[in-house]
Amino acid sequence: MNYSLTLQNKIISYYERYYKICGLLDFKERAKNRLNEEERDANQLRDLKNIFNFDFNNKKHLVVGAGTGGLGVVLKREYNGEVFGIEPNEQELEIIKEKCSEMGLDFSNFKKEVAENISFSDNFFDFVFCITVLEHVQNVEQSIKEMVRVLRPGGFLYINTPNSLFPVEKHYKVIFPTFLPKIFGKIYLFFRGKPTAFIGSINFFTERKINKILSKQGDIVWTRIYQSGYMSDKSGLKGFMLRFIIKKLFIYPDQEIVIKKNS
Repeated sequence: MNYSLTLQNKIISYYERYYKICGLLDFKERAKNRLNEEERDANQLRDLKNIFNFDFNNKKHLVVGAGTGGLGVVLKREYNGEVFGIEPNEQELEIIKEKCSEMGLDFSNFKKEVAENISFSDNFFDFVFCITVLEHVQNVEQSIKEMVRVLRPGGFLYINTPNSLFPVEKHYKVIFPTFLPKIFGKIYLFFRGKPTAFIGSINFFTERKINKILSKQGDIVWTRIYQSGYMSDKSGLKGFMLRFIIKKLFIYPDQEIVIKKNS
């Protein structure tokens, strides 16, 4: 997207701080890449559209954990959606506000809220998106319950969140023993030369745990997506091991779940 230079600098500055928190040495490059987040989100929507024959056009969409607004912009510009979002981070909301001003979105549809307590009414949205957010909420079960509540019968919820059985921690980009208590994880990160504060905000959960939560929702059906292209670009021994874990042990880095609310 062709955002103003002022907005581009604000986006880069925000993500530089974020990646520094995780101790990533290439934080500048990663932050600049976030200027292209709309392209990434557009590709993700196209994948969902092709797999499930979704019609995103002229629908009501809720983005839970709207971040810096990339997905909302794509839903509006490419699908003419009526886009709403919730986001608790004030810095990200400020970026969303400026994107809305430049892209013609209605910022009043974006609220400072958490996933556990969504203010929208029951059965309101055609699609709800929760992408790399569930691992940061305070209460995973309550968050899922709320997202299903605001979804209309026949509507769809898409969740994308890390799988803690996979041995790479996605925020720190390191091999990580997620099965250990957090205190040992902090010690491990310390000896890897990584900042340790951020790890306390991350939830680690497996497919089994999420399945158990979903099974309590009596008004839904769901399916998982397993994409074979993960880690195909990783070379050397590490790449070989990660591909082995995916292809032979069937443990994927991400949990991609599509949930349909029953009529």
